[in-house]
Amino acid sequence: MPSRGANLRWVWAVALGAGALRLLLFLGLDLYADEAYYWLWSRHLAAGYFDHPPMVAWLVWLSTRLGDGELFVRLPFLLCGSLAVLFAALTARELTEDRSAPLVAALLAATGPILTLTGGLALPDAPVEAAYGAATWLVARARGREWLWAGLAVGLALLSKFTAALLAPALLLLVLWDPELRRELRAPWPWLGAGLAVAIFLPNLLWNASHDFISVRFQLWHGFASTVTLRSVLDYVGGLLGGPGPVVLVLGVAFLARARTSAAKRVAAATFLPMLVTFAAATRSPVEANWGALVYPALAGAAAASLATQGRRLARGLVALSVVLGLGVAAAFALEVRRPTLVRPDTPFVERFREWRAFGEKAREAARQACAGIGSPPGCNGEDPFVFPSSYQEAAELAYYAGWEHFGPGLTRASQLDLWRDRPAPGAPVLESGLRLRPDDRLFWADGGGPEVPFEVLLRGTVIHRGAVRAFPHYLGEVRRRGSDLDFR
Repeated sequence: MPSRGANLRWVWAVALGAGALRLLLFLGLDLYADEAYYWLWSRHLAAGYFDHPPMVAWLVWLSTRLGDGELFVRLPFLLCGSLAVLFAALTARELTEDRSAPLVAALLAATGPILTLTGGLALPDAPVEAAYGAATWLVARARGREWLWAGLAVGLALLSKFTAALLAPALLLLVLWDPELRRELRAPWPWLGAGLAVAIFLPNLLWNASHDFISVRFQLWHGFASTVTLRSVLDYVGGLLGGPGPVVLVLGVAFLARARTSAAKRVAAATFLPMLVTFAAATRSPVEANWGALVYPALAGAAAASLATQGRRLARGLVALSVVLGLGVAAAFALEVRRPTLVRPDTPFVERFREWRAFGEKAREAARQACAGIGSPPGCNGEDPFVFPSSYQEAAELAYYAGWEHFGPGLTRASQLDLWRDRPAPGAPVLESGLRLRPDDRLFWADGGGPEVPFEVLLRGTVIHRGAVRAFPHYLGEVRRRGSDLDFR
């Protein structure tokens, strides 16, 4: 029989292979808007930001010290995705004595559709999946001083995404269920571990306190905004089934629902509470498929433990089914996003990753034309204008691909652009970016105004991006965003 050490060598191979697969999956694709937005954050390092804790910006800043381009923006997230696969395997090792379970868990996590997607993009999800996966594994095995390592992982998860905070109430509920945990709480180590987690997260807490807890308030609004529809609920159910893969979801939930050991109970608590909260959010507002992904590494570990109790032929068949489905989804994405055949080029998952460089180039040319339309006053140009964008997404793509650096707040909703409060000098020329924007909706006052200069970007004969630029010769002042304290529209 192979040793556990030998199995972990295979686990490492799967984890690194998953990283290589995701590298190839996204290689050559443009940054989509959220990635470019977090890249923009990284140019203004801080302990907190409007939408999320700072880990995503810190990682982008670190990797872009090594080089330029989309690969370097995404590099640390590829590494985090590989670590999430490793922690899935280690969780399985805590849940069962079966020697094959860690490798099975690694295969399930490496090919889970949402873990594949988030494990290769510059989003908060990859670091929170890695850190929360580590925290779940470490909490499952924590005894004595090991709680300090668990506290370290929890702190890093909190710096990655606020949903990691759900581990705290999960552990409080677990006290009623797990007598071994109650005994552990008589020693100082669990409390010291909790104190370490809070200390690591403290810079973001202090930042939020100094900014009226804006990011916490925004996320609560984002998750419970009372805008639910039947379609959004069905989308959530589909995302839940497809996110970790149906084999992982069904077997993982079934195994943890029957938890008997202390380790299984701890993993169950850390997994089920975020899933229940995400489900509650889905009954009130649209929930994106990645929201619950922080528990998927542990769920893959639990599914592997469940498969260890099945007959060998059935277990192998289910693993093969899950891996083939996951690889098939990844292959279909890779082919269609590069050469849309079965879907239209303007399908959201295609247009998100394509032709943003062309969009930036056309925006620069449109800006030059717009400035010429008002006589090209000093400071009005296509190289580094001051821009009031229609949205933070548009601003982010223009920042990365057009090289523009100065933006006012986005029109559609508040964002980090509001907190930076970058404003042009009184009387300076400004640009407005966005199609057919109404004067009553603008967040700035300006006199005059030249003609709107529209542009389009095509992919295989289909328009996938539209833009427009309009120039104003003199900025007169800002208009306060409608509603109370940064209206979350």
